[in-house]
Amino acid sequence: MYRARGRPVSPRAIALAVGVLSILVFVQLGSYVSSLPPLPLDAAAIEERGRFAPLALAFTQSGRFEPYAILCAVGLAFGLVRRRWLAAALVQIALMLAVWRVSDLFKALFHRARPDWWYGIHETSFSYPSGHAALSIAFYGFATYAIVRAGVPSWLKAGVAIVAGVMIVGIGWSRLALGAHFPTDLIGGYLLGIAGLCCAVVVHERVSRAATAMRGRAVPAAASPVAGGDATKVNR
Repeated sequence: MYRARGRPVSPRAIALAVGVLSILVFVQLGSYVSSLPPLPLDAAAIEERGRFAPLALAFTQSGRFEPYAILCAVGLAFGLVRRRWLAAALVQIALMLAVWRVSDLFKALFHRARPDWWYGIHETSFSYPSGHAALSIAFYGFATYAIVRAGVPSWLKAGVAIVAGVMIVGIGWSRLALGAHFPTDLIGGYLLGIAGLCCAVVVHERVSRAATAMRGRAVPAAASPVAGGDATKVNR
């Protein structure tokens, strides 16, 4: 927990502030790029077209919704067995569904055309924001948050963070290598994913605090003696 002027700042407050800032910048960027020709940064992305194509295809396929659905199902099954992970599994499922649908809604709203130098896979939907970028940072970002927050060994936290970073960067790069997006689409996708991730953190922190409070009330109640002696006795 951080402190500002002597007062503690909760993770929920930080996540909320970052989420609001991310969505504001996301909307502003989308409004800007959708009304103009490709920026110099966007035009320069053609240099990545076709580079390491097999690797790019592998990253792109791993960033589609179906692999995430399988991973979420595995996480839910694990949460049903180990109940302390259930809240995180449910929040992550809700997060992925929300980011997926909101990304599609904003694509239709901004109506930005895809690059015309596609390679390997011809995407037919609109370009801003990149759904791959949004989903990758939402999924792997929340997974990293859940692992770091839990009481697991440091080597596991570091390993998950490294894998998450590789997947987030790799999936974003693959969209440039396949000519599926402009760089500003990726920036927008990451901003949208960060906003969704921050909302998920706020929800999970609230749920976790409520669960901790309920367990705290349940323990004294279970330990307190029953008034009037043995509860197994029945007056007749």
